[in-house]
Formats: sequence, structure tokens, C-alpha cells
Amino acid sequence: MPQAARAVDAYASISGHLESALARSLNSMTGEEFTVLAERHSDPDSLEDPFIWQQALSTHPEPAVWIVAGKDLWTMAGQLTLSAVGIDSATDEDCRSTWQEIVGQTMGAFASGLTADTQQEVTAAGGEELKSEPSGVQWTVFSASKADGESWTLKIGWTSSVAALYEPAPVEQKPAGMRDSTFSKTFDLLLDVALPVSVSFGKTHLQIREVLKLNTGSIVELNRFVVEPVDVIVNDCVIARGEVVVVDGNYGVRITQLASREDRLRTGIADQGTRIGGAR
Repeated sequence: MPQAARAVDAYASISGHLESALARSLNSMTGEEFTVLAERHSDPDSLEDPFIWQQALSTHPEPAVWIVAGKDLWTMAGQLTLSAVGIDSATDEDCRSTWQEIVGQTMGAFASGLTADTQQEVTAAGGEELKSEPSGVQWTVFSASKADGESWTLKIGWTSSVAALYEPAPVEQKPAGMRDSTFSKTFDLLLDVALPVSVSFGKTHLQIREVLKLNTGSIVELNRFVVEPVDVIVNDCVIARGEVVVVDGNYGVRITQLASREDRLRTGIADQGTRIGGAR
């Protein structure tokens, strides 16, 4: 595929994931129905009292994504979210804190979308609020609209390293004379072996005094956003990630990402080391 075509495809995929990730986060936090669209031919305007968020991704050490929202947007989102939980009076600081949570969920879902597209693990890491906009960023203007037609503007930029994730990996050349590995005939004997499959929604750590206080109705907060995929675990190894669905009244998981063989081995070794360390 020509370089220009690959760049267009990467841009469309990245902006599409940002649209869906931000819309889902706004919907889940505010309880309202939002639509987010990239206005690809618009020039970014200055935003009043902007909230500027800088996000790094696990694939690169440097900041990779920036989200800039004006006060009209982060105030609206904060007030709607807090009102949904019974808080009718919200300060600017309350709204800014709430918007930061929305942005955090957005970046988590965005990273999951990149992971599904590129088949390599991408997570959001190292986010922080900035006092001023970074220079040299090429911005894309996005609109966030409610069902009643009310709309707000924000702008998002990302580095070329994000688009580079969509570049095809170089084909590894096999040394001359190397033969393709084949399954041993005895491997067929293992295909009917039953393995335990479980799904992990997240983890947390509680002190003993906190565990003793648990009772009916207590809520334990996990280390995973609601928009992030769950882990599918086979024999103590994370082999895939996916989204929770309902099938004929039962919970199920739709696979969105398969772990590589190296990741599966690494997870199993890490879990085994934890069990051995705990047994000492």
C-alpha cells in the first residue's frame, strides 16, 4: 500500500477510536447520550480557560496524545456527572477533577482500540495536566454533541509515533536451510485436555482491617475502567482480552485481542514466580 494511503488509514483509525472512546466515556459518566465527531477540515479556535491533558503511551517514552477542552465543555461534563449522583452544586475544581476522570477513561479505551488494530499491547501511561498548550502539535477539531443538538468543541493532537503503530512490521527473513517447525504427532493427544478458563474484571489490594469491614452492600473498587477490556485467563495465563456480552441470559466475552505467545509465556512465568515467592 502506498505511504500516503497508509497515512490516511492511520488517521481515520486513530480519529475514529478517539471519537468512540470519548463518546463512551461521556455517556457512561454523565448518563446522557453524546456523539463525538472529528471535523477534519476545521481550524482549531482558541478555547476559554482550557483543560490541557498530555498522555503518554506504553509503546513510546515520550508524550503522544494531547486533549484540549474549553471551560464550557469540562464544566458541562462535570456538572452532568455530579448531578447524576445527586450532587447539584459543583465547583470548578470539582468539574475539572471529573473531566480528568473522563479523559482518563477515554485514553484507556483509545489505547485498547490501538491494541486491537495493531495486535501489540498499547496502554495509557504517564498522563498529566499542562498549564499551556504544547507547541508544534497538529490539531484535529472534534465536536461533542448531545441528542438535543447542543454542541461543544475540543481539539486533540497526536504525534507521528501513534500513526507509526499502523506501519506493517518488517518481514523476518529465515536463514537459508531453516525448515518450518511442525507439530509433533503426540501433540494431537493433548487437544482433548480440558483447561480451566476464567475472566478477570480487575484486581485491587485491601488491608486486613478493610477486609474485615466488608459486609453486604460494600463496594470494592478495581484497578480497571469500565470501558477497558477484561482478561481471559487459561491455566493462570492471560491469553486474550475482550468485552463482556450477554448470550442467552449468560455472561460471555467477545474476544477483541489475542495475546502473543511471548506475552502468554511472560504472564505464566510472572504468575508462577508470584506463587513461589508467596510460598516461601
